[in-house]
Amino acid sequence: MFAQIVSFSGTVYEETQAYIQKFAKKNAQKISAFLMASKMLSVIVLLSLVPIDAVKTPTRPQYQSAIKFDATNPLAITAKDRQVVASTGESNFDAQERSKAESAQSVVYSSTPSRGVERDPSYFRGLYERAASAYGVPWQLLEAVHYVETGASDSTSEASYAGARGPMQFMPGTWRTYGVDGNGDGRADITNVEDAVFGAANLLASSGAAEGNIDGALFNYNHAQWYVNKVKQIAQDAGM
Repeated sequence: MFAQIVSFSGTVYEETQAYIQKFAKKNAQKISAFLMASKMLSVIVLLSLVPIDAVKTPTRPQYQSAIKFDATNPLAITAKDRQVVASTGESNFDAQERSKAESAQSVVYSSTPSRGVERDPSYFRGLYERAASAYGVPWQLLEAVHYVETGASDSTSEASYAGARGPMQFMPGTWRTYGVDGNGDGRADITNVEDAVFGAANLLASSGAAEGNIDGALFNYNHAQWYVNKVKQIAQDAGM
């Protein structure tokens, strides 16, 4: 009797298992959709139980800065109530250069060189005229540049703090482009006054002075408006 019961139970189990497998295979898509819907429902229920404030991203205070340019303000940058005030003005470099140029105005022009051989007053005038004629620029312009750069010095090996050298204060790189053998000794010497003046005439002419663009040529020689104004004033006083 017991064996019959066990046999019957085994048969029922096998038939039940077969039925479940057949049902699952036949309704696989429906079962999969049901399971997916159950998962989504679980997520929705969980989200509904979490307070909204708990998922908020903490915010930080926002600051706004205003920049105002005020040329009358002696301070370069000031700050007040998160407002920045910046003023524009003359740089320290230009201020130093302007100061040196203004100081040079009080010096009486002299054709006596600060270095080298003492020259006759007519020597420099003749040099300016020869170089000016060779490159088609006003001789007064060369005279003014020479005076502003080194006080009309003769041959000199002195260099400025920026690295400019010689009587006409050429940067070595610029000299390699515009340097000229002005005295015919077979080499262009940045420290020789004749070579330097001819080189300056070459640079100014190439920068537009030969076509009348004096301002552009001078600005190319020295990138400062005070320099352009200073040289032009001296040249005009000399009759340019």
